[in-house]
Amino acid sequence: MDPAVVLAAVTLALGYLVRVLCRWSHEHSEIRKTELVQQGLSDRVRSLPAGSRIVEKERGREVEIVVGTPGSNGLR
Repeated sequence: MDPAVVLAAVTLALGYLVRVLCRWSHEHSEIRKTELVQQGLSDRVRSLPAGSRIVEKERGREVEIVVGTPGSNGLR
């Protein structure tokens, strides 16, 4: 085989591998960021008294959470 063809094939394969790894890394960091946001929201909600309402807005998304009802004892 021609060394230039082998070099081109190896370069293409490495380029593809680098692109896949970069995409995986980016998506993994987005997932981790989302997990941390959700964990923070859960921690804030846990500290609120029953009947409270919290609205979170981030990146075009809005989440509204109503924490129980006043006088609820935690049972469902």
